[in-house]
Amino acid sequence: MLVVMFHFRTDLALTFPVADRAFGCGSIGVDLFFMISGFIAYYVTHNENNGLKSSREFMIKRLCRILPPYIIATLFVAGKSWEAWQITLQSFFFLPRDITQIAPYFGYAKLNVGWTLNYEFVFYSLCALALIFKKIKFVALTLFITLLVAIPYHLNGSHGYLASINYGYPGYLSIATNGMMLEFLAGILVARLTFNKRLIRSKNTWRFIIISSSIYFAYVATGFGAGLGNGRYGFASAAFFLLLAFTGYEARFGMTPPVFLTTIGTVSFSVYLMHKRGMSVAIKAVYPFYHGHYAGCFATLIALILTAIFSSVFYKYVEVGLCTILRRKLLPPKNSLTTG
Repeated sequence: MLVVMFHFRTDLALTFPVADRAFGCGSIGVDLFFMISGFIAYYVTHNENNGLKSSREFMIKRLCRILPPYIIATLFVAGKSWEAWQITLQSFFFLPRDITQIAPYFGYAKLNVGWTLNYEFVFYSLCALALIFKKIKFVALTLFITLLVAIPYHLNGSHGYLASINYGYPGYLSIATNGMMLEFLAGILVARLTFNKRLIRSKNTWRFIIISSSIYFAYVATGFGAGLGNGRYGFASAAFFLLLAFTGYEARFGMTPPVFLTTIGTVSFSVYLMHKRGMSVAIKAVYPFYHGHYAGCFATLIALILTAIFSSVFYKYVEVGLCTILRRKLLPPKNSLTTG
């Protein structure tokens, strides 16, 4: 929802200028998203020690989950010209659009949020490779990512934020060597700490960690602090401590989040893919007919409603429905319906 409001803030600010400040750093949701991906990768693979078999099944599950929804969502904005379709085809293969552009985005994908899925794909590929090493898979994965990021940084005598450096490397290498990849490792570290039940057993201590990390996250997410921007230290540290606080508490003492939040969490990938479509339709429904002070507010409200509708339908029939069909065809029966 941080990312959604980050993209909706310009329209909302037409009515409430404070929205520009309130949601101007909503892209921190991407950093949190990457760490959650690392957390999930640990959670679903820590007992997977079957080498090539585990590697193959992991990659099939990941691709079945993200590729069909992403392709279908991208087709809505594919365009008609050959130039537009070239960019669209690049997006289908999770390739950066233009490696000469500013890092870590390297030119936005045809569906602009797709630039983050380029990183997800590279991370999944490295996870699949690491699974070949069985019980030392996380050591291998940590080495892969650390070396890919660290070696170019030192060879080029670089300075500054790791995620902001563009080495000019082609294709997937531009993604694999970017500092954003370290956020996946941070998520794996959160998982290791979360499931280490010997680490801090005091309930009050964890409550303090939740409160303090939430305050720090809000401080950074509203534009204060240093190192603001995707992959920069402010965004990364705020996301790290918030994720650790909530997962660590839940693993030890349990937690029952509001149904509303878990519902959003369930359809979050579809929301991520569909929310720009919701705003696109809302803009066409409002601005041609109303130019008053509340036009931006009306457009945002309609966009949120449409996002909820589009995402629910997309989740049911594409993200889950199509994913289930593909997994049944590509995986053995006992694994085909696993949602991990």
